[in-house]
Amino acid sequence: MKGWLRIVLCLFVLGGCDDGGGDAAPEADAETRPDMLRQIRDASPDQAVADAAVDAAPADAEVVDADPGADRGPRTACNDGLDNDRDGRVDFPDDPDCTDANDDDESTPVMAPQCSDGLDNDEDGQPDVADPDCTSPMDASESGQNPATVCSNGQDDDGDGLTDFPFDPGCIAAGHNSEADPSPAPACANGVDDDGDGLADWPLDPGCVAAGDEDEVDPPTPPACANGVDDDDSGAADYPDDPGCLGAGDATEVSPCGAGTPVINLNQHLAMNEAYDGDLRDAPAHLVAECGGAAGGERVFLYDVDQTLDRLVFTTQHPETEAPVVMYLRDTCQGADRQCDRGLADSPGATLTLQNPAPGRYYVVVDTGSRMAVGRFRLTVNAVEPPQCRDGRDNDGDGRVDLADPGCTESEDADEVDPDEAPVCFNDLDDDGDGLVDWPTDPDCVAAGGPEEAPPCSLNSPIARLGQQGGELMLPALQGPGSAQARCEAGLGAETVIVLTLTDPSDVEFQVFTAAGMPLQSVLHARRVCEDQETEVGCRPGARAMEPLNLVELDRGTWFLFAEQGLVAPPGGLIARVMVQSAITECNDLIDNDGDGLIDVADPGCERGRDDSERDPGMLPQCADGIDNDGNGVIDWPDDEGCVAAGDPEETPPGISLGEAAGYGHHGSCNTWNACGNAQTCANAACRFFGHGDALEFREGLCQDVARMIPGFRCSLFAALPNNLDANWGNGCNIPVAYDILCAAR
Repeated sequence: MKGWLRIVLCLFVLGGCDDGGGDAAPEADAETRPDMLRQIRDASPDQAVADAAVDAAPADAEVVDADPGADRGPRTACNDGLDNDRDGRVDFPDDPDCTDANDDDESTPVMAPQCSDGLDNDEDGQPDVADPDCTSPMDASESGQNPATVCSNGQDDDGDGLTDFPFDPGCIAAGHNSEADPSPAPACANGVDDDGDGLADWPLDPGCVAAGDEDEVDPPTPPACANGVDDDDSGAADYPDDPGCLGAGDATEVSPCGAGTPVINLNQHLAMNEAYDGDLRDAPAHLVAECGGAAGGERVFLYDVDQTLDRLVFTTQHPETEAPVVMYLRDTCQGADRQCDRGLADSPGATLTLQNPAPGRYYVVVDTGSRMAVGRFRLTVNAVEPPQCRDGRDNDGDGRVDLADPGCTESEDADEVDPDEAPVCFNDLDDDGDGLVDWPTDPDCVAAGGPEEAPPCSLNSPIARLGQQGGELMLPALQGPGSAQARCEAGLGAETVIVLTLTDPSDVEFQVFTAAGMPLQSVLHARRVCEDQETEVGCRPGARAMEPLNLVELDRGTWFLFAEQGLVAPPGGLIARVMVQSAITECNDLIDNDGDGLIDVADPGCERGRDDSERDPGMLPQCADGIDNDGNGVIDWPDDEGCVAAGDPEETPPGISLGEAAGYGHHGSCNTWNACGNAQTCANAACRFFGHGDALEFREGLCQDVARMIPGFRCSLFAALPNNLDANWGNGCNIPVAYDILCAAR
């Protein structure tokens, strides 16, 4: 028995033993032939004798297993008896680089940089290249101050309609400092299925972490947002269903609002429903805004903008909203408020409006506004697209886009449909005989569909153009007299006319500077009709050069701004700055905000065009009640001239408002009405200055005192009644003024 055991052990461990206990020479190839090593299959004496006989065969004889491969299985690098990576350690568990015996790689793994290792190393909620501290996937560390780089500043820096990481193809990481798109386009934004997996580009391809990713190849292990697993237990798995996923290549599904804060995909919900009807009772409470929200729980929504929009409106101002809510808008769920609005007890809804929103992801939160009342709410979204003539698309399929399309007379045209007859600016003729033919060669053609090649203003003045965005213009240096006279001051110098086209009701600031940046001491004025002084809507004398010309409540359409420069041309030319602030409210946004089928001033909820809410009052106002309340034979808005809107509470008196924030007095000492004599005279003069009848209603007060009560309040003073007006006088002293004036129609 002992002899048999010795034979077996010798065969297994050494490959052979000598009978006399002396040193026996091993076979020459014993160390290089692993097939000579055998496992003990049977402990019986008969099998031991058979094994010994095999081992006693000549060295070059073929060795045959009785049951070849029965227990051997495939050999991996971590189970092959070799030191594959030559680190002095062999196989699992001795080699620490082996995860188990099936691991086929003994080598020490190369650690990926923190900016591409799939982890949120600094635990700021932004893993890898989504972290603004990462300038590229090769950066070693995510830790830092999360700076606002070009690829994370919320701006479309390269003007391609795409903003920041991961949307802009120029951004390989959130910390990258250029949005400039490379040429050729990166693999994840080139429209090609580069890796042949049936998916092309970000956000669809699991190999793409952003549009600027230069490699579409899918990782060996699918990322969290493409692995078919609900990794964060949110009830949804992967892109696009999981709101934690911006794209299929995202490394984590974790809610961008933190653990325990569910996020509702508003785009998906509204694709199947006209509104989101929710309830704040029992909602989780994790977020608070600058203007409130600490009273209770909130519902969080994400909304993706993937096209050019003029305006994006989120509102809960609906009858279904039962209790006051706080609404806020953010670029990142746990970031700073971009906007915040609160509802009140008698008007519990709130509204958030984004003008020209950049493509990207936004977070909207509907939060509890009162501990005393919590309930249901209705949330709707109105994404206002630009008109077809400036939406960047060939809507009528004629191969021409926007202003190049003969169906467009200007940028605000609603459709590109071509007329039967070629328009003047697309007829291959020099209609005005100036040697220039059609758009865009003839500068007087604002579009290929323009009806005339003549300039928009017949005055002999240079023309410049601006739109709703406003901006700065270089104006030519002009010599000699001008063609237009302002009403507030006799400007004698030549002028440039800026044609301003507004798509929204807006407030406008107009200022002119020298090439050195100093305000120009000359007259600025504005008109509705270029050649008609009677249509002037504002004037600033040269003595007030440090102040801009402020134009309040300009309606949609075309306005003419005059920049006079004096009889002597200033050296280096001029710079005109036109700042436009949209004054869109629910009562002038061309939208049926309260869903009653009536829009803006046609809605009984609107007293005037700048009212904030269309919500109808409990009792119909006089201008929408079907009764001739003032006995003048006409009923309601728009027929009764006494009604400025359907929501006007009275049919009388007929009047035109000069605006609450505009006051009118008279030059002289700071504590008397001077040549006006009284507030009525100044109010009458103000109404006549703007082409209306006498003042019907007004309030009176002291300029500086009223300015402290009404934001943006401005005083304008008469030097002579009624036409010599020093517009936007500057509130230099506490002079008596009439304000909030309602004028009779002329």
